[in-house]
Amino acid sequence: MPLQSKRLAEIALLLGIATALLILSTYTVAGVFTTLLLPLPFVFLGRRQSGSSIVWSIVIFTCVGGLLAGIAAAMMAVTVAIWGAVMGKIYAKSESAIPAIFAGAAAVFLGYLAILALSAFVFGVNLNDMFQRATEFKPPFMPQEQFDQGIQFVKMVMPAFLVLMSIIQSVVTHGLSRLLGWLIKSPVPALPPIREWSFPRSILYYYFICMISILLMSDEWDGSFWTSAVFNVKVMLDVVLTLQGLSFCLFAIHLYNRKVLAPVLIVSLFIFPPLTTILSLLGIFDLGINLRKRLETRVKRG
Repeated sequence: MPLQSKRLAEIALLLGIATALLILSTYTVAGVFTTLLLPLPFVFLGRRQSGSSIVWSIVIFTCVGGLLAGIAAAMMAVTVAIWGAVMGKIYAKSESAIPAIFAGAAAVFLGYLAILALSAFVFGVNLNDMFQRATEFKPPFMPQEQFDQGIQFVKMVMPAFLVLMSIIQSVVTHGLSRLLGWLIKSPVPALPPIREWSFPRSILYYYFICMISILLMSDEWDGSFWTSAVFNVKVMLDVVLTLQGLSFCLFAIHLYNRKVLAPVLIVSLFIFPPLTTILSLLGIFDLGINLRKRLETRVKRG
């Protein structure tokens, strides 16, 4: 088969798979699972095809989505297609998975913003109205004032939530791409083990600045831009420090050769959510006083 025909056949096959997944995601309960698989055809399309072929594939897929299920499906189609293609293109050019994950997260986040804008300006769906309707689901045992404060806080940290969700979705796509790449003998770059993760020490300065701002201005929070900005940065830094603490624990487990404890720790995070506070403190100490280096030196000394 000529090379051009082979490329066209591959594009047609991947678009067919993507369309089938889009139909399942739109019209069936299997969409809970198939939505996670939607970017994968475009990840491999991005890795193997030229830029013009990718653009035309995204256009065709978006039009098919619009014809099948209207503008909502078209928006989902263009978002997952760009998301997967961006990750695939960076996989093809880089030996590290990190740039692809962050580029994919950026594409997902922009997709969220586009969907919110479309909902507001085309369908007239107001985000504030949605939060207002949430008051109908207040638990009977919760005081109204406490519930209102919770809703206000969720509204305030919505940008941080969208950023974190975008990163999580990109990481999930990376994991599925790795699995599929292994199955079809087309390996995808791997992330370094979590025990080797370490964030810049400067994160501590930003964290303490946020904490001091919250303490000094706690009586003046009024939902302004700066209030929202500080809380959003604080939420994201909490997640980063928790990951740093988790990395330290896994490093210690690996150092002491107690590998059976690693899955126990991961599962415990889901069973006991307050454990994240302890991990966050460990992350602060690890960055602040280089805790893992001290531990490694102590173990080597016996």
